[in-house]
Amino acid sequence: MDFQDLVDTPRKVKVLVGTIALLLLFPVYFASIPSLINGDVVEGRTVGLSGMLSISFEENETTMIESVVLDDEESYETVFDINIEEGKNIGYVQLTVTCFDNDDPGPGFTDSVEGNSDVSSVNGDFDDKNGDGECSGGDSGFSFRWDITQNYTGDSYTEEGDESRIRDKWSDQGLGRGSWVAIITAQISSPPGPVIGDIVDSDEEFEITWTLVTYELEISETSA
Repeated sequence: MDFQDLVDTPRKVKVLVGTIALLLLFPVYFASIPSLINGDVVEGRTVGLSGMLSISFEENETTMIESVVLDDEESYETVFDINIEEGKNIGYVQLTVTCFDNDDPGPGFTDSVEGNSDVSSVNGDFDDKNGDGECSGGDSGFSFRWDITQNYTGDSYTEEGDESRIRDKWSDQGLGRGSWVAIITAQISSPPGPVIGDIVDSDEEFEITWTLVTYELEISETSA
């Protein structure tokens, strides 16, 4: 059989063209098999590192600060809305309330503050917190912290594995977005009886600080 016998009908021509195409595609397919096994498929191609890898975290801190003056038993609601851009993860969210009672007539009349959180509008299953503290300077007031990505510290380290698994490990899974709410209430301690001179302790100033720590994961091969 010569070449003319292979192309003497339209059907034989189609069969010949298909056979040639398969012969050309097979080497390309088998050359891609290792990368398909060892990497992640992204936008139709394969990427991903494996082996002993170096993992680090590029952190960014965002704060919201409020100051409020409250009378005895007066409350204030503070709201911190979180909606971060894609590609960033949340390490933790922290609320700190501080105060310094420097207008008391003497010892035994230090003001204090109480706080309760409301995380019902936040994506995820987080516990509400409550606390209190005196306005005595130094370690005054109280602080709440919610760890969004478990075991996150921001410390760099090395690990043997593949990039896809490590990225899954350090993903916040979209948690922590939404409105973080807390209500603080002032407790003003005033001396009994008439006030002497201009010494009046009827209110207190409180500083409210919300802190959001986000991070982007950086993975690279360790140097030999």
